[in-house]
Amino acid sequence: MVQNSQDQFERRKVRKGRRLFNEGETGDFAYIVETGEITVYKNIEGNDIELSVLHPGEIFGEIAVLDGRRRMASAKATMDSTLIVVSPKALEERIEKSDKFVKTLLQILMSNLRDTHRAYEDQRHTFEGHIQSINRHINGMRDLAQLSHQDEFIEEVCPNLVKMRDNCDKLSQSLDKYSEKIKS
Repeated sequence: MVQNSQDQFERRKVRKGRRLFNEGETGDFAYIVETGEITVYKNIEGNDIELSVLHPGEIFGEIAVLDGRRRMASAKATMDSTLIVVSPKALEERIEKSDKFVKTLLQILMSNLRDTHRAYEDQRHTFEGHIQSINRHINGMRDLAQLSHQDEFIEEVCPNLVKMRDNCDKLSQSLDKYSEKIKS
């Protein structure tokens, strides 16, 4: 994204320790690390949990900009850094130029990432919640397979996805069977 058109983006220098955004804020810009290092983290029960450490060439903050929802995590510079600031308009223009498969893949990845972050927020981390998450991933994989328009691929993949869903159903049945014992 930056390789061919670096000069059209604003650069922002940030000092070590500077917080770039907080979880829950509106996503105004995405950033690409040009130099330095950025840590993305969530605060869970009063503890900052590191989700990733980003290095030159990596983008962050894009999900909230693309889907218009709140930031899922916080970000801070772990060393003096230079960031390339990417506006919502620039992101949207790039995505509009993509084909339907890439757009759908991006939507599925954003949804899956939000589901993963939601699991961090759910202090119960339930067995049932994980089964539901797996089922959402199965649906996403089925949709991607259909978008490939490759009949042989679809014929090979879809039966395996059905088996995965059947296994999730069996796991749910086992959970129902033992739920009282698990709680005690």
